[in-house]
Amino acid sequence: MLDKQADQLIVNMEGVKYINSAGLGVIADSVMAARARQKELVIAGVEGSLAEIFHIVKFSSFIKLFATEKEAMDYFSGE
Repeated sequence: MLDKQADQLIVNMEGVKYINSAGLGVIADSVMAARARQKELVIAGVEGSLAEIFHIVKFSSFIKLFATEKEAMDYFSGE
């Protein structure tokens, strides 16, 4: 995904109820890799237990998190 031409990337986590530390690491590494390529990666579909996990590990301090994909798309379009 990072090798694509798009500069704005959305990972939709809708339906994900659980994520382990390896998954969190992959997301964090992907965000940092995107930044190194002057791209922005955001996470959509962050609700329920997934939102709690992301809050506990303080993901919102370095990743934009959105409840829906539409909110993420609106963010990129400036709405």
